[in-house]
Amino acid sequence: MDAPVVAEIYEVIEASPIKATLSDLHVWRVGKGKYACILCLHVKEEVTPHYFKEQLSIHEELVHITIELNKAV
Repeated sequence: MDAPVVAEIYEVIEASPIKATLSDLHVWRVGKGKYACILCLHVKEEVTPHYFKEQLSIHEELVHITIELNKAV
């Protein structure tokens, strides 16, 4: 998908003080200007998916966010 929201997701993850590697991203348009996404992140620190959902919530066009976290080695 080439919608601007994809780049915005990458920017949020890269700007986060908690370093994460985005290994998988799926984005769907679910309405006019509304999107759902699934992210798979690898992190070294203890963090919950809620942390990244809060970071991404600045983008109101993301109406459904699912995050899978894996412990980075």
